[in-house]
Amino acid sequence: MPKLFWKIFLWFWGAMLIVNCAILFSVLSTRSASEQNRFKQFAQSMMSLQARKAAEIFESQSPQALSDYFRDFGRTADMHFSLYRSDGSDVLGALTDGTTRLWISEAAQDEKTHFPRHYGAPLMLQATTGPSGAKYILFSEHASLPFAHFLRGGIGTQILRLLAVALAVALVCLVLAHYIASPILHVQGISRRIASGDLSARVRPRLTSRRDEIADLSKDFNLMAEQIETLLHSQSQLLQAISHEMRSPLARLTLAVGLAKASSAPESDGLLDRIEMEAQRIEQMLSQLLTLARLDRGATSFPRTPVELSLLLSDIVSDASFEASAIKRWVILTHADACMVAGSDALLRSAIENVIRNAIRYTRDSSTVEVSLKLDNALGQGFAVIHVTDEGPGVPAAELSEIFKPFYRVSSARERETGGTGLGLAITHRAVDLYDGTVSARNRTEGGLDVEIRLPVFAVPSHELAPTDGLLSNAREHQSTLNRCAPRSTK
Repeated sequence: MPKLFWKIFLWFWGAMLIVNCAILFSVLSTRSASEQNRFKQFAQSMMSLQARKAAEIFESQSPQALSDYFRDFGRTADMHFSLYRSDGSDVLGALTDGTTRLWISEAAQDEKTHFPRHYGAPLMLQATTGPSGAKYILFSEHASLPFAHFLRGGIGTQILRLLAVALAVALVCLVLAHYIASPILHVQGISRRIASGDLSARVRPRLTSRRDEIADLSKDFNLMAEQIETLLHSQSQLLQAISHEMRSPLARLTLAVGLAKASSAPESDGLLDRIEMEAQRIEQMLSQLLTLARLDRGATSFPRTPVELSLLLSDIVSDASFEASAIKRWVILTHADACMVAGSDALLRSAIENVIRNAIRYTRDSSTVEVSLKLDNALGQGFAVIHVTDEGPGVPAAELSEIFKPFYRVSSARERETGGTGLGLAITHRAVDLYDGTVSARNRTEGGLDVEIRLPVFAVPSHELAPTDGLLSNAREHQSTLNRCAPRSTK
């Protein structure tokens, strides 16, 4: 349960309990004195009559008759009676304890009703004079259990009433806290959906129809969300339109360069090659921009299908190693657990290739880029974890999370030298996030960058793929050859 809900609930509940307790105790304090006076007046008249009656039965009849009278009347009044002489002895022969003798001696001093202070059943003593002139003291107590009077109208009743009030207040406060907190929590949930990429999320109409400040907040929030969705959609459409429109001039430019090469002087070949290379870079950037635009449209552009990740990774490493060997760098696959993930084969290939090509671009000369794929079940859910490590200069710690943003460059001069566009890792981040995965980077203690891609496992094959599988067999053979060619001194 959210903290805000409990804060509101506890504050309201505590405040209402304090108010109700104050009212309850003030009422009890004003009623207790008058009720006690009325009870004492009734007890004095009743005890005086009962004392004279008991003394008269004892002297005029017999002890047995008195015992029968006490039994019958006590059963009706739910009380227990005893009659004592002034010396503290029981007229019916029962033993008398010391405390009772002390109370009897105090009550014998006058003919007022005495109420001894006693924990348990209420006690009353009344002195009277019998027909013979002898002095007797009538002793009475409730015959029920000591705590029974609490449940009938004493402290126990007030405690039960207090608990009932507390429960009723709690129910009212629960409803009130839910009424106040639930709209705020709903707006929070919508904001998180928008932050995660669901730009169509809106606050429900039931909140915007309220007549309070929360309704105004909900309307303003929906207006803000609509503006953000419109701006981002316009931006995506603009990028896509520009990318499409520029492809035709680029195609004509490439054709013109080819024709110029065929008819130009040899000394112009260097300039034409430069023009052709820059045109290819622009073509690559446009292709990446179109991919980003498709990723912004969500999963509908890239449906999920089962992909054997170890096969895909072996193929990618094979191609990357062949390209890297031309500049005296190597790529090796150190480990590959067989696993299946849900995603687009083409998009996952592009995402992983971008990371590996980035590592090849920045690793030092005559060094090796290592790639591994391992299963991780540590968190209770299977993840395929891909690590790509290089031996390059690394990235400043403060910029590790920034390199996955579009067009972000750690060093513009270095990017121009290596031919980077600043879009490859952004595509990787969007693609991995689209399939509920994560991508992160960290600097290695021994130097270089380690990029980790985590993807939820769709299925794990129950057995290793057969070596006769053409694609995997060729990839492993090619990898073995590359491993033998790689310089051992670099690792």
